[in-house]
Amino acid sequence: MKVNKALLTALLLTASLAVSCAVEPKEDSDTAYDHIMTAWIRVNHPGVKPYGTYGAYILEMDKGDGGAIGDSAYIRVHYTKRSLDGTITDTNVEELAEQLGLNDNTACYDGNVWRMTQGYLPDALEEVLRTMRGGGNAAIALPMSASSHLSVMYDAFSTTSESNNYVYEIAVDTVITDIIDYQDQVMRAFFREHFDSDSTIADHHFFKKIEEKTEPADTIPEGNTVRVRYIGRLLNGQVFDTNIEDTAKFYRIWSNKSTYDAMSIAFYKNSEDQFDNNNSVIKGFGQSILKMNYGEKVVTVFNSDLAYGAEGSNPAIPEYSPLFFWLYVEPED
Repeated sequence: MKVNKALLTALLLTASLAVSCAVEPKEDSDTAYDHIMTAWIRVNHPGVKPYGTYGAYILEMDKGDGGAIGDSAYIRVHYTKRSLDGTITDTNVEELAEQLGLNDNTACYDGNVWRMTQGYLPDALEEVLRTMRGGGNAAIALPMSASSHLSVMYDAFSTTSESNNYVYEIAVDTVITDIIDYQDQVMRAFFREHFDSDSTIADHHFFKKIEEKTEPADTIPEGNTVRVRYIGRLLNGQVFDTNIEDTAKFYRIWSNKSTYDAMSIAFYKNSEDQFDNNNSVIKGFGQSILKMNYGEKVVTVFNSDLAYGAEGSNPAIPEYSPLFFWLYVEPED
């Protein structure tokens, strides 16, 4: 897949000379990079033509034989992103990241969920992916003009420091018709397996007390500030955040920028507005704390609508991720 560096330099020079010698010397960057992509395809993949309306190049494809990608589908994918000289600039394939020294203890390699509607993906890529099924894989070259207009949230397309042409190697692991139902099934199976429980406190929010306090003295008065310790995990077990220093060190996510003090939460059980105005936590976390008393420990799982939604929280929490928390409200002084 790598192109000779001398050849790439020549291609860049040729494109540059073509621009400088034109009667109208002004050429936007999309057009210039498209010329480079066309030349690269001609040398490395002769005979491959732009596909469909938006001009992606399909370099390789196995369409797969799983579920079809419908108009409202989401897909869970693993991907690798390369520049035209073959350099890998991004991947969520853990083994590959480790081999290249790109792995990050704070990043997730459990696959990403992409939405196939409303412009969340480059049009050119979506057009190709819609021809595929679950279990399929493809290598797709995207000219910069096919993706540079994006305001999408997905890191595979929005975190590079410069615009360029890229080749994406994409494996479609799962096709998901209903993202909420899919998350509910995954969360229910997780909670049953690990905590033998189906207990919920709200829609899409599983919750179980593992150390309970029932004395009146343990009840938290409205307006009091409580101190909370937590460990946050993805459902694959990966710890993405904690304010317990030993835990952070054990899971190699410790940072000298963190203080590892207990989190202070203003307890307003009877007023959602007051709670939101006095605290800055995701909704599922807040709902859980408000079901607790002093000295209690709980485990809880909630879906992405109660967490970081369609965007996730780069790099640790992918899009549409349910989250699992162990929570402890410290005893009152």
